[in-house]
Amino acid sequence: MRWNRPSVLLLCLVLALAGLLLGGCVSAPLPGATPAAPGRTPSSAIAYPAPGPPYAATAADPFYQQPSPTRLTRLAPGALIRYRPIAARAWRISHVQARAWQFVYRSTNTRGQPVADVATLLVPPEPRSRLLSYQVAYDALDARCAPSQEIVHGSLVEQWFVSKALRRGWPVLLPDYEGPNQAFLAGRQAGYAVLDGLRAARRFAADDLITPETPIALWGYSGGGYASLWAGELAANYAPELPIVGIAAGGPPADLEGLARHLDGGIFAGVYFEALLGLARAYPQIDLDRLLNDRGQRMQAKLAGSCLAQELAGVRDPLLSGYSFADMADYVRVDDLLAEPAVATVARANRLGGHGLPAPLFYYQARFDPLIPPNQARTLARRYCAADVAVDFDWVFGEHIVAALANAEPAIDYLVARFAGRPADNDCPNIAQRSTATP
Repeated sequence: MRWNRPSVLLLCLVLALAGLLLGGCVSAPLPGATPAAPGRTPSSAIAYPAPGPPYAATAADPFYQQPSPTRLTRLAPGALIRYRPIAARAWRISHVQARAWQFVYRSTNTRGQPVADVATLLVPPEPRSRLLSYQVAYDALDARCAPSQEIVHGSLVEQWFVSKALRRGWPVLLPDYEGPNQAFLAGRQAGYAVLDGLRAARRFAADDLITPETPIALWGYSGGGYASLWAGELAANYAPELPIVGIAAGGPPADLEGLARHLDGGIFAGVYFEALLGLARAYPQIDLDRLLNDRGQRMQAKLAGSCLAQELAGVRDPLLSGYSFADMADYVRVDDLLAEPAVATVARANRLGGHGLPAPLFYYQARFDPLIPPNQARTLARRYCAADVAVDFDWVFGEHIVAALANAEPAIDYLVARFAGRPADNDCPNIAQRSTATP
């Protein structure tokens, strides 16, 4: 079947409508005013008023402004800088049944430099002593698609998944893990942002809500699964104090070079173009001025403010911008972009599976995924098994979106068991037998 632009647009609209119908926990706002903070906050953290319409863009909103490099350098990773209450909205028509705050905290970018990131904390009416960091697959080059913006505007496409956790009584953290420059697919930066967001949440919340012993889980799908796994791989050395008890990740892009070759010239080629632009923001050694020809420069200008499948945010989508079935070779000055030393080095540096995880993993993948090659899942699962991670692996009969929807409840159930301290299933012996792929 050959997909054209109208059919892709129709699919996006159908999926958005399905999400709207499934958005179970949205209705009227919670009674009472949102408090200034859910607990004690350091005196150095500045309180900001709640934002209201018309909402300022992040570039014009002082809440998002980066502190001076000198001040950032003096702060420890996870230190709180400022915070504000918000009224969390869903699907643009209703309110999330949770009290909500946003905070700015110190983190680290791909080059090891201090940076200020933003996260949103959602606290349900009767919270339990749990903390879920949910990594939204916002796959963005535009700040309007950051979770902290979408939860205010009500344009968060993955609200259904977040609501499932809130209904369990779990406080949920939504980090803007791409950082202030929307460095799409910069894995190490995403991992740092997730872990430092958790550190900041523990400092921000009341002791009876989140304590140093409160168990933590990570969950995300596709790009969100990528960020979750990067956080897991970095946790042992970067944030060993965080009590991460379980990780659920589905459909992550495990090998960026293999993914790029898979996407090039196909229906999802626009994702490859977007990924190149996102990685160049994190890695200046990818010199786009040198690599892109005139056509490529026009592509860069066109997609510089795009986001993948964030239709409620009202931004350009790389899948609907005329790049389906486009070949990267037509947009660059070199024979093979992926063979360029800088590009190849960055792709290798962002390959998952180089380290183990601090907790058991529920890993799910669509058997017929046209976006993420299933063989990447087999290889990554074997790598984690080789690192002594207990992996519960689940194939889903379907494609990329079906797998996200079908495994939402199993992912929640898996994390329920990890929060309860029950032992995790381990499919690693079967994974080794079923697959001939080598780590």
